[in-house]
Amino acid sequence: MARQLSKESPPEKRPNAPEENARQATALLAFLKKYGLLGALLVAYFVMALSSVADKSTTYDEMAHLTAGYSYWLDNDYRLAPEAGNLGQRWFALPLLLGDYQLPSKHQPSWWTSDYWVFGREFFYGLGNDLEAMLFAGRTMAALLGVALCLVVYRCSSSLFGRVGGLISLALCAFSPTVLAHGRLITLDVPAALFFLLFVWRFWILLHRITPWTLLWSCLAIAGLLLTKMSGVLAIPIALILLTIRLLSKEPLTIAIGQPRKVQSRLRLLRAFGAAAVLHVFVCFFAIWALNGFRYSAMKQSVAGRDRLLEPWWQLVNDSGAVASTLNFARDNRLLPEAYLHGFAYVLKYSQVRTAFLDGDTSDYGWRSFFIYCLFYKTPLSLFLILAISFLAVVSVRPSPPVAAQRRAAHSILPSLYHTAPIWVLFVIYWAVAINAKINLGQRHILPTYPPMFILAGAAAFWFKQRHPVALALKALAVLAVLVLIVQSLLIWPHYLAFFNSLAGGPKNGYRHLVDSSLDWGQDLPGLKKWLDRHKDESPVYLSYFGTGDPRYYGISAKLLPARPDEHKRQSAIRLTAGTYCISATRLQLTKPVVGPWSTSHENKYQQLLSLARQYAQATNGRTGPPQPVLGRSAAYWRRVFSAFDHFRFARLAAFLRQREPDDSVGYSILIYRLTDQDINQALFGPPVELSTN
Repeated sequence: MARQLSKESPPEKRPNAPEENARQATALLAFLKKYGLLGALLVAYFVMALSSVADKSTTYDEMAHLTAGYSYWLDNDYRLAPEAGNLGQRWFALPLLLGDYQLPSKHQPSWWTSDYWVFGREFFYGLGNDLEAMLFAGRTMAALLGVALCLVVYRCSSSLFGRVGGLISLALCAFSPTVLAHGRLITLDVPAALFFLLFVWRFWILLHRITPWTLLWSCLAIAGLLLTKMSGVLAIPIALILLTIRLLSKEPLTIAIGQPRKVQSRLRLLRAFGAAAVLHVFVCFFAIWALNGFRYSAMKQSVAGRDRLLEPWWQLVNDSGAVASTLNFARDNRLLPEAYLHGFAYVLKYSQVRTAFLDGDTSDYGWRSFFIYCLFYKTPLSLFLILAISFLAVVSVRPSPPVAAQRRAAHSILPSLYHTAPIWVLFVIYWAVAINAKINLGQRHILPTYPPMFILAGAAAFWFKQRHPVALALKALAVLAVLVLIVQSLLIWPHYLAFFNSLAGGPKNGYRHLVDSSLDWGQDLPGLKKWLDRHKDESPVYLSYFGTGDPRYYGISAKLLPARPDEHKRQSAIRLTAGTYCISATRLQLTKPVVGPWSTSHENKYQQLLSLARQYAQATNGRTGPPQPVLGRSAAYWRRVFSAFDHFRFARLAAFLRQREPDDSVGYSILIYRLTDQDINQALFGPPVELSTN
């Protein structure tokens, strides 16, 4: 019977080879049409990010993050840099586990006191570890998170504005100088932006459809955010506002756990959301404890009276406010690991007072306008143009007459605001906090507000569906704006951190407006070495460098000028002569401990120190070497005098240099001045130029 059925069955038709090839070619073309541009933009971002940082030295925080993350993996000890976020640091250090990298010995004070700057410097420069390989590995992991951010931006935008809107948003994100500047570094600003966006997007979906998948995504997103940066606690007010907006709407909630059902009454909605909230809290607590080894103590092993965290708890939490009381309660009852609580308290304390620079002025408490200036100085103007075009689309675009009556509500402003609520809430809440923040160190602190702008810009895709002349003109203008942004991004390569738009006078004038991580984060030592090799002469080279890189590692032979007071400890002040002066922009504008423009009080102190230095020189006949006890003063006294004089003298020199154009620059972050003996005499002994112009 089986054989009979087999004989009666029609013969299998084999596909013709040309037809099969044509079918495969068509499928490939369809795939490329759908995903080709998406993939090309993601690859372009990844290539630009890594290639632009290949010849950049260690930026300020990278050493701390990579060292701490590697120590977490190897030692299950969390004493180093707990304020920076456990998850991100682990991610960056993950590929180091495949190499033979040695951590410094634990039998030293820097480990006992959790001094990750000293410990990290030895890890980077003191043990023969392959620094370039370490940085490349960590920066590759950072660039992958940047790719993830670009992809999430695309997915959010395309879900709101269609594929064209998603591609517009993706192009803006992939070629954004801000995202490229920080998305290639071993720092936590892009990871924080990624998790902020991922959380609001997935949480908003959860508020409309509860499934095991939506629950998992939302829980993981908020847990990742809380483990990446301490500012992740902003997820709590953001979630409450989104929940309120959701409860005010009339849309039913779909619950697809077990028997699918729809819920619409407020009481049932609150029950469902309350159960989801409990699960979120459980997952967050579990994740925080898991990444801290399910151990309260930050230290795996410690010796009483010797091992301690960087700062004692009582110094971090020394007031009686509500936040301090909450932290003390959590610590006393061990609700969270010690490292996490200590890190949160550390961030809270040092976010209150930090010296910042803006447009020639300095402040220890920041300005409410600081981040607004950052936005308008360091954002490509074409992005603002596309946002304006998108706004016009939202308020102007209407469906065609045949379906206008049925779909008018879908295109009115209020429904549009509702569907984009998570983007607006993230943008508004983060900006509200940023404006009132006292820590004004750089544009990177508002980086989580950029993805919302990229996504909202996707609304410009509405004009691509219209055919009237105004729509065609706006469509062309949007395309042109995207192309201009791409060209600007390519032209500033590889110096993305130094991008400033035309409002700020371009990158060459950036140092007049913003410094620190907005421009100069220690990244241009390799570039300085190349510049010095091209401009060799017999004059001495002086360097005041802002960063954690080691100039000697890059072969830079220079006389070091003061940096921070705790970084620069010299027995006696060196003599300043004519030569090439290489000054980091941050050091030029923030000459600690002399903060702000040169003032009368600064001048009086400088003249006093100058007089003491001359008295010492006369008493010792100009001998060099360690200070000696002379004129009835101890050697320790003269060391303090020379340290203070060194810094005040450099501050006076910097005040002189601020009044003249640099002769050149390296990566726009290290300014080059060629000074004569006459320049030096005028800067150090003539009338103070900056004071005379006040």
